[in-house]
Amino acid sequence: MNNELLRVENLVAGAGEKMILNGLSFSVAEGESIAIMGPNGSGKSTLANVLMGHPNYEIHEGKIIFRGKDITHAKPEERAAAGLFL
Repeated sequence: MNNELLRVENLVAGAGEKMILNGLSFSVAEGESIAIMGPNGSGKSTLANVLMGHPNYEIHEGKIIFRGKDITHAKPEERAAAGLFL
């Protein structure tokens, strides 16, 4: 039984010409808690914005899978309706 809630695969993303996330991969199982930690400028806020589909951020490579559905190119309101929000 697969209880994977969120999977990020080889995510390459940034704002404008600036690449901030380069090959990020992780998964979160249903009921699991994780912490995203790092120094200023390491991409924590960028990850949050990319996960939510903020229009100022662009995904160049990789996938975001939420509850088994590819939401990589979904609109923010579609992501929220699916249950992904911050």
